[in-house]
Amino acid sequence: MTQFDKETLAPFFEEWEAIREDIAALYAGQDRQVIGIMTTAIEKYQELLEYGGQEPNERTGKIDYILLPLNGEERFEFVKAKIASHYAYVQLDALYTETKKKVARLAIRKR
Repeated sequence: MTQFDKETLAPFFEEWEAIREDIAALYAGQDRQVIGIMTTAIEKYQELLEYGGQEPNERTGKIDYILLPLNGEERFEFVKAKIASHYAYVQLDALYTETKKKVARLAIRKR
């Protein structure tokens, strides 16, 4: 993606907002159905990252997702590895929030 358009990416964030409270309630009730919903939310976050594209990281020499926030790779791996934990939800919620802010910042910068 060459241009960061908040309107184009908005559906990813709207979908997360629509299910995040349900996920929190399922974790609170220790309902195992949460794993299926979290799996879908993780897949959607991965789609968002892929849509944003990648670029080389000059400092590490690796290719990073442009939209991934600070320490995002490690945090996202934690979410995927610990999906049954409430803390995975907390971390995924933070990743969505920080990515949304980064999209807004990049959209302004690309004007």
